[in-house]
Amino acid sequence: MVNQNVEGYKIIFFTENLMREFIEKYLSIDLLPITLVEEAKKNAENNDVDPNDLSYFDILNYLHIGQLYDLIKSKVFVAIHPNQINLQNITPLIKKRNTIMHSRYISAEQYEEIKEICEKIIGSFNDLEFQRKWNKFITEEIAEFQVPLIFVEYPLGKNFERLIGRDDELKRLKRAIKIPTPVSIIRHGGLGKTALVLQLVEDLLYTSGNPFEQIYFMSFKNSVFENGTVKKLEKVISNHTDLINRLAHYMNIKEIDSKPFSVIEEEVWNNIFSKRTLLVLDNLETEIVQSNLSEFAEIANRFMSNYTNPSRLIITSRYGLGDREQKFPIFEFDITRTMDLVKMNMVGKEEKLKRVSDEDWDWVQTYTKGNPGLIISFSNTFKSSPKTLMDLRVEFNTKYTMESRELHDAQDAFLEFCFENTVESLPTESQLFLSVLSYLSSEADLKEISEELLVFLIDELNFEKSMIHNLRASVFINIGFLQPIFGSNKYYINEMFIDYINGNFADDSKIITVFDLQNMSFFPKLKQMRSNILDLTDEKDLSVGQLLSKLYQLKYRNNSDKSALLKAFICDPTIENLVYYYEKAEFVDILNNFNLMDKLKSLLLQNKQYDLQERITKRIIFAITNINHQIKSGQLRRFRQNDLYDYFKQLKNRLSIFRTDSISHHLRGKVIDMLVAINYLDEAETYLVHYEDSLFKNAFELYSRQLGNLAGKDVEKCERYIVKCNGILLSKNGDKIRGEAKALYFVYLSRYYRNNEQYNLAIKTASELDTLPKNSDTMYSLYLETLLIRAQCHINHRGMYSEAERFVNEFKDLSGNSRYSNLRPRKRQNLDSAYRRLERSLKASKK
Repeated sequence: MVNQNVEGYKIIFFTENLMREFIEKYLSIDLLPITLVEEAKKNAENNDVDPNDLSYFDILNYLHIGQLYDLIKSKVFVAIHPNQINLQNITPLIKKRNTIMHSRYISAEQYEEIKEICEKIIGSFNDLEFQRKWNKFITEEIAEFQVPLIFVEYPLGKNFERLIGRDDELKRLKRAIKIPTPVSIIRHGGLGKTALVLQLVEDLLYTSGNPFEQIYFMSFKNSVFENGTVKKLEKVISNHTDLINRLAHYMNIKEIDSKPFSVIEEEVWNNIFSKRTLLVLDNLETEIVQSNLSEFAEIANRFMSNYTNPSRLIITSRYGLGDREQKFPIFEFDITRTMDLVKMNMVGKEEKLKRVSDEDWDWVQTYTKGNPGLIISFSNTFKSSPKTLMDLRVEFNTKYTMESRELHDAQDAFLEFCFENTVESLPTESQLFLSVLSYLSSEADLKEISEELLVFLIDELNFEKSMIHNLRASVFINIGFLQPIFGSNKYYINEMFIDYINGNFADDSKIITVFDLQNMSFFPKLKQMRSNILDLTDEKDLSVGQLLSKLYQLKYRNNSDKSALLKAFICDPTIENLVYYYEKAEFVDILNNFNLMDKLKSLLLQNKQYDLQERITKRIIFAITNINHQIKSGQLRRFRQNDLYDYFKQLKNRLSIFRTDSISHHLRGKVIDMLVAINYLDEAETYLVHYEDSLFKNAFELYSRQLGNLAGKDVEKCERYIVKCNGILLSKNGDKIRGEAKALYFVYLSRYYRNNEQYNLAIKTASELDTLPKNSDTMYSLYLETLLIRAQCHINHRGMYSEAERFVNEFKDLSGNSRYSNLRPRKRQNLDSAYRRLERSLKASKK
């Protein structure tokens, strides 16, 4: 009796090799497309074969049947040897090959169809030599023709598309199986252990020399991570006994039902080691955690004992079997491989990738952590969402939009409940939520909803967070309650379904209806929400996003919940709503949500709404200045001054007022003060160009700070800043400079003179603080410093120790009061250090 699967695969395998011989006969290697040659060499390299040692036929051997078909029907080939292969459709052949590879039974009719297609392909060559080879194979040689036999017991099947991102691992795995020690491919789920082995199997089938005569892929898989959820599967093989019996079935071992299990098992192992066999045990952790580790360890020991045998064992598991096998861990993708996998899964939606920035890709890598399962899940979310990747990135941390929640759910890898397509099958919480939507639709004339509205209702009505998976739009789409609106993230509500929920057709004993809402604790809040919606939509039509934004703003006015303003902006991302949020948010929250401006990128770069852009700038500058103060005082350690400057740089890139130099006089001064505070003085000076006279206060403090930074480093620049500062003090505006700014300048100037050994000028300048009030900690600390500066100058200038001692004693007296302990620790440390140095000098002078 003919084994149709085996014989059918032999025919396909033989036909592919004839196609290679046909190409080699008529088409010289220099006429092969360079892309095909490079791909063949890469495949060879992945099989641990030196690509530089490939013969012409070897190159063809690393091309698959579709590529061979395209070569033969190409214009270049037909010009050399006319043929009619283009009249043949090889698609059915490829499909049947995959059917055979998954151990699915093919009928006698399908077998005859394979033979007929292959015969027509060979006949289309118009070459009697190949026709004779075909006829001889079919009539005389097929029974003895050897091909690798593959038996795949796998609950999902594989489409045998090329594995993305695991070329290096595949190459190393092929090297590993050359060693007789069993290989355990390990690490957690979702990394692609199974996909890697299936690709190995695919490659081995087409490796020249047939390294294995038979391949058994036996899966213990009971679940799969797919599209963000974990799906339970009915296991094909549930234990060690099932494994042996299944292998015996594939090996055509007779009388399985009547023989003792031990006899069957021994026959199975004799078969495995009598031929070059590859045995793959996939997802073995589902069994070894059930206390039968010893049975599977014994399998590994059999291969270890037969180390001279060419048969091999591969295990995929989260744990491995023990210490004796080769551990082959696979790891997360780097960003390049992550990008490749996303792009492969965005077929049909490639235009969405054109707007993806480097920052977006970095976020994808951070979110998925390079986990292929999660990358694929993310790709499905991105592909199905109308939003851009930037939108998903910006909204993710808010945990507010439905996409962000979906991504969080996938990240946690929790099982979502699977629903039937009827209301009766929904959990109680889902039915209750469905009734809420029906109530608002009918009572508040709500005809459209969005994912964001679902989130709002869940939060406002305090639905159980544990039931969040049952309250998604996708669930209600499945039962026909919602209909997606093409090109958006909104949905129409099916009014006929509302009639059903309202109880006109529903069986009250089975489902929760709108009438049942009156008994719920949240019903008064729901009625108030209905009234609010009617009030907001009374005068004008609002989109769902605009309506939600207004509802969140109303919530803020009622309870001062600032997070509600963040959600208001996300629902309706306008510049006005962004300003509203920034002006109410805490300073740290402003910087944490700095990238909200990305949602308005095009608007903010237009030369419009300068007043709103100025308000954004003013608020962020204020936040940076405030946080800088907290950093200096040690109250905040999450930010550094460099971080603050990076925020300012990003702000400049996002707003057109910086690009067009349209910053108002007042705001320009705020920017200068902020840059001075975080010590970016040179950049601060750029904002003074043409504005020095009108911003004289800002200019004075900036030039003074420059003098302080450069004292002892650059005399020429210092002299220029001294001239500028003195010019302002001597002008009509000099009296308007605040006392602390003057005091700080005099201290910087006296330091400069001291460092340049102009001691008389240093003493004279420091004495300017004698007349200034000491009514603040800053003025008090600056005056203390001038005492020490003057003491030092007297010592350095002709050794006037008695004069120096007078200033040191005054410092000692003033630093002994409670005001001194209020100074910042670093300031006290600097003053104390200078004081001790002076004391040592004075003591030394008296010896």
